[in-house]
Amino acid sequence: MQPNLKNKIMKKFFLLASLIMGLMVTVNAQSSTLKDYLGKYAFPEGSPVDVVTLTLEDTVLVSNTSMGSTPLERKGLDTFYLAAYDASVIFKRDASNAVVSVTIAVQGMELIGKKLPTTTAYKKEEFYNELWASHCE
Repeated sequence: MQPNLKNKIMKKFFLLASLIMGLMVTVNAQSSTLKDYLGKYAFPEGSPVDVVTLTLEDTVLVSNTSMGSTPLERKGLDTFYLAAYDASVIFKRDASNAVVSVTIAVQGMELIGKKLPTTTAYKKEEFYNELWASHCE
């Protein structure tokens, strides 16, 4: 193989590899920031929904309520669009940059839900290991 041709192939290979790596990093960065929004949000009594649970399906944030599941379309930092209801969804953060609430603007109403504290779930074996470790200290 000619040295010049070999250099061209190597350049193309490295360019392709760097593009693939960049795409993987971008997808991971997007899904890791979406994790900030995950959890349950409680709405005041009398609201059309009591609780909204946000989950991550692949790289899409999904709103789950008693009425069903709907994907959220990202519009900007802390701003999403809920197409099924033609609603704007805006998340609010506290001074430590943690997501604390969500505001859903739909049909002239503004629904504000507070993020509920998350609980830690252990597998049975992990629970007993943790319990045993704390007992032995």
